[in-house]
Amino acid sequence: MRRLVILGAGYAGVRAAQTLTARLEEMEVVLIDRHLGQEILTEMYKVAAGHREPARVEIPLHRLLPHHRNLRIVQADIERLDWRRREVLTSRAAIAYESLLVCLGATPEYYAVPGAREHALTLQYLDSAVRVRRRLERLARRGGGHVVIVGGGLTGVELASEIASGHPGRFHLTLAQAAASILPDEEPRLAAYAERVLERVDIDVRRGESVRRVGEGGVQLSSGALLPADLVLWTGGVRGNPLPQEAGLPVDGRGRLRVLGTLEVDGCPGIFAAGDVAAVPGPDGHALPPTAQLAVQEGFRAARNIVRVMRGQEPQPLQVRILGMAASLGRGRGIARLGHLSLQGRPGQIVHEPALLRYLYGIGGLGLLRREGYLSWTSPPAATPQAKSDGASRLLGH
Repeated sequence: MRRLVILGAGYAGVRAAQTLTARLEEMEVVLIDRHLGQEILTEMYKVAAGHREPARVEIPLHRLLPHHRNLRIVQADIERLDWRRREVLTSRAAIAYESLLVCLGATPEYYAVPGAREHALTLQYLDSAVRVRRRLERLARRGGGHVVIVGGGLTGVELASEIASGHPGRFHLTLAQAAASILPDEEPRLAAYAERVLERVDIDVRRGESVRRVGEGGVQLSSGALLPADLVLWTGGVRGNPLPQEAGLPVDGRGRLRVLGTLEVDGCPGIFAAGDVAAVPGPDGHALPPTAQLAVQEGFRAARNIVRVMRGQEPQPLQVRILGMAASLGRGRGIARLGHLSLQGRPGQIVHEPALLRYLYGIGGLGLLRREGYLSWTSPPAATPQAKSDGASRLLGH
């Protein structure tokens, strides 16, 4: 049987696997990921702040992808990609393919800031969020301390708000943002409201100053100011997973695969890419922002185009549908943008609250919501093996 390999079981990879197994019975679909569950990355800030249990943000793949005779899920680390030989080398075996879909996601972008990689924690994966949670809990037991969050944007703002809400008065929180706005990609009115909310809960907002260095005891800004820090959290941006660049595939300046509007990797027949690892051109020619809702759309379109190519048809370009944006600011406050409508305060929070349910319903319907315990107050979702051992994006436009 012919084989198609999907690298990564994130938003794009899972949506693509669902689409392909339903439409491509004549080909084996192999989904490779280091985990046997999909981590809902847009919920990681809640895990970090202690407001969401890890088991509720990792959905077992067997529940997202019911048994199909032509689907094989491989749990392994992806070590190398030899695209000229059409082979993926994993920690378990070498897997040959006829077609490839790269959905490897992103890694933190440190912008060559000295000490950032060594001394700052991120929310890259579930285990990263759990690590942040444990550090915050240890600091809280010791009476608190200084926490510096480097990077604004939705992730930084939500993380700061959630920590302030979960540990009121416990930490001295600072949000350091290089741009002039803490939400540079959003409407100025919404950004101004978000900043007022942060300051109202005693979060020190430092705008317009980049980070020069991160050390064990603090963060030095470009102005020379030194921010003391018992914990540094890095939300300063992302770049594409390094594997495609290491394999010699075409990437842009942020390490993302250069793809056409059809999600085909430029100049590499048989290879498609979707999600945060792909620089997908938007209507204006610039790469679309890395968001969960776009990753889902890209995974679906890439899968459909793989089917079309297999059947001798022309692939079709991605038609982007931006549903909007919603973000939590803690304690019943939020911001949201739906088309031309902007919301703040409790209305913004109401739009944000069902984001996880919308995503789960979109990929698995009411059955998935019921199996994960979201339709019952008395049946919590079962923990995955990883979540049990641990003990322990904002799907609308994040």
